[in-house]
Amino acid sequence: MEYENEIIELTGENGDSIKCEYLDTVLVDDSEYVVLLPLDEDGCCDSCDCDDECGAEVIIMKIEKNGEEEYLVPVEDDDELERAFEAFQDQIDEEDEDEDL
Repeated sequence: MEYENEIIELTGENGDSIKCEYLDTVLVDDSEYVVLLPLDEDGCCDSCDCDDECGAEVIIMKIEKNGEEEYLVPVEDDDELERAFEAFQDQIDEEDEDEDL
């Protein structure tokens, strides 16, 4: 599933939709997760001025597969969600270290 530089629209159970920017994909215990940043109507993250130290909350969704088809499902387990978020933070830290070299 290729999401690079994509805007993904999520639809909730009650029909509400939210547009999110794809940030990254992380692998935790043989499961893949996408990390998304919620956007407002202007295409900016909801909680800041989009500077480098963005403090916005992200949405983490698990990638489930059904044959060739992939779809995103919410992560219900808090421990699983925490592990996926920590993996995302570790990836960001590694990328920052690579840029500093």
